Amino acid sequence: MPPEAASGELPLFSLLDVEKSFPLEGGRQLKALDGIRLTLAPGESLALVGESGSGKSTLVRVMLGLEPASNGRVMVGAADLSTFDAARKRQFSREVAYIYQDARGSLNPRMNVAGLLAEPVRLHRLRDEREIPGRVDELLAQVGLPRALRYSYPSELSGGQVRRVAVARALACEPRVIVADESVAGLDVSVQAQLLNLLRDLQRDQGLAMVFVTHDLGVASYLCEKVAVMYLGRIVEMGATREILAMPRHPYTRGLMQAFPRFDAPLSVSLQGEIPSPANLPAGCRFRSRCAYARGDCAQIDPPQTLLDGRRSVACLYPLYLA
Repeated sequence: MPPEAASGELPLFSLLDVEKSFPLEGGRQLKALDGIRLTLAPGESLALVGESGSGKSTLVRVMLGLEPASNGRVMVGAADLSTFDAARKRQFSREVAYIYQDARGSLNPRMNVAGLLAEPVRLHRLRDEREIPGRVDELLAQVGLPRALRYSYPSELSGGQVRRVAVARALACEPRVIVADESVAGLDVSVQAQLLNLLRDLQRDQGLAMVFVTHDLGVASYLCEKVAVMYLGRIVEMGATREILAMPRHPYTRGLMQAFPRFDAPLSVSLQGEIPSPANLPAGCRFRSRCAYARGDCAQIDPPQTLLDGRRSVACLYPLYLA
């Protein structure tokens, strides 16, 4: 049973046939998102997975209201995000915290760690002024940083410490949802593991919902209970992470899995060719030009997102049945 059904709560986010297009020269359109449908329930963790150019970051920006949808609706609870007034936008900015991929670049280099963590607490008036130093210490402890770092500046911190400060700054808002965009990319494996453990523990212990953007299925499987696989602006497969990794039903999902490095098997380069331009999409199924299972009608029919087994959705005319 989905979490929202068990608790009686509305989904935190509901995206209803969301599209996002950008104008190009000559009157053409680049369709970055095309017919996105997904929900995020309270306490749920969702991974957005796909190659660069699949639309993951654009989808996050539309969810956060940083970019308006060209069509469709982004619902926050029972309200349409596009109708929010200034007061509701302020509340929304507290409820949904964003951890940038460039964590160091997102922090003001002129502020020390204590100032960076105190700023959102003051902005949203979450504590009295005399309580703020204690709140800063709580946040540092939550992300495993020593109290002595409160006087350090971003330039003095290691990559892992900067990411932890970014997580603490997100938690300072006391959000219901954390959105993290490739938040462990570019770090040593051991530091990545520490941060993933931190995010997973925070998400579970505090009941936070999480949207994690990644190209790494290994990260998705460790951190999130639900996965949405994106290709050229579409969600091509979505469902429980464990089920999808055990038996992918879309050829693109299988290709991503086979291209993922493993210790017990040689690397298989299963995704042939380059991802097409979203400004010049192939006719029919947009993955057919790279698909080993494509048939004749795949060039004519653009497959809709279809529910399989009552649990997962797949946009494919001929879903796979073998792992």
